[in-house]
Amino acid sequence: MHKGFKLAVLASALSMATAGASFAAGKNDLLFGGWSVSNGDVTTGAGSVCGTGSGFDCSIVAEGKGFRQIQVSSQGAQPVDEEGVSYIMTIVTDQDATGQYGDGSLGFADVSFVQMKITTGGTTSGNVNGIFSEQVISETATGSEFTSTSNISTGWAESIAGVTTPVKIEQTLVDFGAAGTGDDFKSGFYYSSSNDATTGARNGFMMSIDQSAGLATATDPNSVNDVQVFAFRERQGALLTGASNVSLGTNSTVSWTGGDDIKAAWIGQKIALGSGTGSLGGDFGYLSFQNVTTDTTISEFGFAATNADSARVWNEAFVVPGPSDGTTMDIPCLADPSGVNC
Repeated sequence: MHKGFKLAVLASALSMATAGASFAAGKNDLLFGGWSVSNGDVTTGAGSVCGTGSGFDCSIVAEGKGFRQIQVSSQGAQPVDEEGVSYIMTIVTDQDATGQYGDGSLGFADVSFVQMKITTGGTTSGNVNGIFSEQVISETATGSEFTSTSNISTGWAESIAGVTTPVKIEQTLVDFGAAGTGDDFKSGFYYSSSNDATTGARNGFMMSIDQSAGLATATDPNSVNDVQVFAFRERQGALLTGASNVSLGTNSTVSWTGGDDIKAAWIGQKIALGSGTGSLGGDFGYLSFQNVTTDTTISEFGFAATNADSARVWNEAFVVPGPSDGTTMDIPCLADPSGVNC
């Protein structure tokens, strides 16, 4: 932390709540956005949890370049189950950052709220574990991009209105070569989980991994005709609802019921060999499904037009999202690459 770091007297910050507002501000009104930074100096203004009309009073506890910590308290009435509760909001970004949170101008930002319960004597009492946080990383340049968003809502924050998953992570990596070079790469990752309402233990999750690489052909270096694609999906426990099944060929079937652990994997390649549009060994597709719960696995491997069932069909779909479009096979969590609409 820079020498300009400023620390307020915490005891006075924790007793600053004022009366007079009728708005019952509580955890459902907490906001990650609405703040900006200029050369590392953070400002929380209109549209933030500290803005006019938010229903909260804010007091700076500590700040420095790329850092601000604020105590957030309801201006007046609170929801009955949150009486005496306030929050410590922590904002962290680059020490020389300039930009507005949420518009893509910041390369890194981390915002979090922790809950504190204050008695009339100013001491903490009956605090509940948990954190409400969001972290965003974004780096872009000509032909390349990396984005990562992580949301965590645990303990007291799991009951915030609109929170559907305690942990959600989304990442995208794009690296496109110069026009005509054909060295393009894209990777995506998605993870979310659910917790048991009583024990707080994880009772289900969904995960998606996608990677694709495009290569130019020797005969036409200005056209990306050669593509390799990989897709993986897993859905488990409480996030796999209902019973269904999927078949490969005529005698291979994997069935599942709600709560099982299902995996689906697809690997495909389409390569133009010589001056042709593809031949044996140039095009292939591999597809597998596994019910981990019942220890059942089926798979299919297809070359070109031979064994031309689902593996081959998906191989021909490289120009579209492939298995992510959810139209070819009934696969857990393939209806949406993010997993949200599965």
